Amino acid sequence: MTSRAIIQASAMHLRRIILCLIPLFLFSCKGENLCRTSIGITNFSLEPNSAAYSGLNTVGGYEYLTGGNRGVVVVRTALNEFVAFDRTCPEDNTSQCSFSEGWGGTIMECPTCHTLFNLYANGTPIDGGRTTCNLYEYSTTYDGYRLYIY
Repeated sequence: MTSRAIIQASAMHLRRIILCLIPLFLFSCKGENLCRTSIGITNFSLEPNSAAYSGLNTVGGYEYLTGGNRGVVVVRTALNEFVAFDRTCPEDNTSQCSFSEGWGGTIMECPTCHTLFNLYANGTPIDGGRTTCNLYEYSTTYDGYRLYIY
């Protein structure tokens, strides 16, 4: 075999190897979202200073709202700042999280896996829970009058 034939055979062999490896990279588990939260569609607005949402009238207050997958919780974290999370547990998407007794309006708990989630830290699970996934956080925009959750 000539050196040119060897180079062509090597190049063809290398192409076959690359073509075989591409699916491994495309379908590998690395970077897979292991969070099983099923999110519903949420796109609504409300007036957080109105009597209808009295829980949101003060900093630290919260309201449970319909929407999302298993409901939405909105917390007023500062005078002009709000956070909103889906109440679905990322470990068990059939469970609806609620505020844990003794923690005020800062910690939610899944009644099934008993994971605690810190709402003042982007819905992150507190060490010791069964999941490493955060609660799903919705975007919020407040214009001083209306709060938009999407």
